[in-house]
Amino acid sequence: MNLLFTGRGSSGSWKVRGEQLGHALGATVKPAATRDDIDDADLVVVVKRPSPGMVDNLKASSTPWVWDLVDFYPQPACTAWSKDYAIKWVRRQLEAFNPDAVIWPNDKMHQDCGGYTNSYVLYHHARPDRHINPLRRTVGVVGYEGSRRYLGRWEKAVKLACKQRGWRLAINEGTHYDWDIALAFRDKAFNGYVQRCWKSNVKLANCHGSGTPFLGAKENGYLETGTGHEVYCESIKDVPVALDKLSDYDFRLQASLAFQAKSYPLSVAANDLNNWLNSL
Repeated sequence: MNLLFTGRGSSGSWKVRGEQLGHALGATVKPAATRDDIDDADLVVVVKRPSPGMVDNLKASSTPWVWDLVDFYPQPACTAWSKDYAIKWVRRQLEAFNPDAVIWPNDKMHQDCGGYTNSYVLYHHARPDRHINPLRRTVGVVGYEGSRRYLGRWEKAVKLACKQRGWRLAINEGTHYDWDIALAFRDKAFNGYVQRCWKSNVKLANCHGSGTPFLGAKENGYLETGTGHEVYCESIKDVPVALDKLSDYDFRLQASLAFQAKSYPLSVAANDLNNWLNSL
């Protein structure tokens, strides 16, 4: 099957769900695909948001297309949306664009907004370039990857707790291999119903793939793919207790082993997706 993976091609989601998965499947990977590109394909997978004019080309073509809805809603505007408004917004997009099938980033979004006969829940795979964490005996570095503005007040709380323990908070510095604990928090301005319930599990997937202990918020993407060895904070005041729990080497060792056993590598994700695409 001649597959085409496309979209706007300007986000982290595109790199993971477009480039990495597309290349693993032997697909043509091309942002902002043209009408000729679409006509030449047997099936098109659009990741996140279509580029301008793409939907018109998809509708005019006889080539079927699948829409991967990972992170496709407007951010941070969606923070203020109620559950009902968010669901109605997604359904309006699906009705207007009318894809032949839909890929959901987690089961909660599927259950909230589903209805398509051809639907598939595809969780994020682990980043293929992550090395296994050496799991040092003592904690020295707590790491965070992403925009620090998302951390907001969490940064100050974690930094203070780290300082009190003789640790260091590293933001966009090093990799999971260099960290003893990885963070996944979002402050209030970026943490509405949509983010808590529909965001992908990408940060936890990378912890699973590298065996790096995880401290984060209770988001559906994490809860659905968790092992039971993740540590969650309901509020900022819970940070010191959570870090004390993660300071124990045996606890982190058990978490690391469980994470590696649960890892979802690119090759497996690509095979799962390929089987579903071929069933359409």
